[in-house]
Amino acid sequence: MPPSAPASAHADAAPPPLGRVSAERLPRASRAASTRRLNRARQLVQILERSARDAGTIAMSPTHFVQAMLPHKEVYQLGPDGEPVEIPDGNGGTLKLLATEYTATNCDYTLSLRAGMTQGPSHLHPRVSRGVPYGGLARLLLCHVVTEARTKKSPTIDLGNTISAFCERIEVTPSGGANGRLGYVLDQLQRLATCVVTFEWETITPGRRDLKGEHLLVVDDYHFWSRGGTPTAEPIEGGSITLSDKFWSEIVSSCFPLDFRKALLFRGWPLAYDLYLWLTYRLAALQRTGRECLTVNYDQIHAQLGSHYRTDEDGALTPRGKKDFGYKVRRALRAIAATWPELRYEAPRGRITVYSTGPDVEYRPPKRTGT
Repeated sequence: MPPSAPASAHADAAPPPLGRVSAERLPRASRAASTRRLNRARQLVQILERSARDAGTIAMSPTHFVQAMLPHKEVYQLGPDGEPVEIPDGNGGTLKLLATEYTATNCDYTLSLRAGMTQGPSHLHPRVSRGVPYGGLARLLLCHVVTEARTKKSPTIDLGNTISAFCERIEVTPSGGANGRLGYVLDQLQRLATCVVTFEWETITPGRRDLKGEHLLVVDDYHFWSRGGTPTAEPIEGGSITLSDKFWSEIVSSCFPLDFRKALLFRGWPLAYDLYLWLTYRLAALQRTGRECLTVNYDQIHAQLGSHYRTDEDGALTPRGKKDFGYKVRRALRAIAATWPELRYEAPRGRITVYSTGPDVEYRPPKRTGT
């Protein structure tokens, strides 16, 4: 019999007791952390109370980005010493050059992203990389865009009259300033809209080696809001993006459902986000094939996720990398299981076994119209 998933919620889902210390007397960072834990606890209660279908929170994710996933953190251009390349920023400081390309390989499948370009800091560097999409927000934005396109049955997605209004749709609290979330959201949207994606499959058989692939733009056209001539002017035109024909065709034919509430919950934890997508995708495959379980080792799952722990020259996790990765994976699995009571898994030394209990959200293909 498969083991039972942990019944307790993730340790981070509920705040520790404050004791006799008044919450108002805590430092601002501590109050913010306490608020985040309270919010996560409320989210968890709402998730457990109603299914995604009953709550109307079913979202869609493209399968191509599950076989190999976006990076968890910013990727830089590296010099011969392995450190990020820096150039003068034109203001007396330095600027780290963002990566022009990111590649993730999972067995015979490779995902490559080529970043768009943007204006550089000086005539010596007139164009620099905009950077590849990364982190939980890029994943959430991709999920939102795909879901909107599928729901509206149109490759053109209305982003709303203002970026603040768009942030409300994805439940991001809008904040301005140099490190505000408005700039972060716009930056990740621009990265998604300007990147070129390559998928490659390699098959090797006796006497033959085949390499197939395809390039696609995620977005054909984009417009990210307009304002009047002054910094404080009101918005005069909303934003929109139009998916490329090839990407639109891909998401129409090859997507799987998930619970958008869980995507929101794990937005700040890309490893848990990736594992949640991987689990619901793989459990759907187990259900289709009738297999009882699936076992993968840490090297196999590490190659698929967007996390990059220390590996050797052959791409296998080093002993230290495997230890760190295993600890983070087990912690993320406990958090996912707290939101998914039906999930059954084991995490013995160096591997994960998942038992067939069906995907988190059952896929119901759209009804055909006509005869």
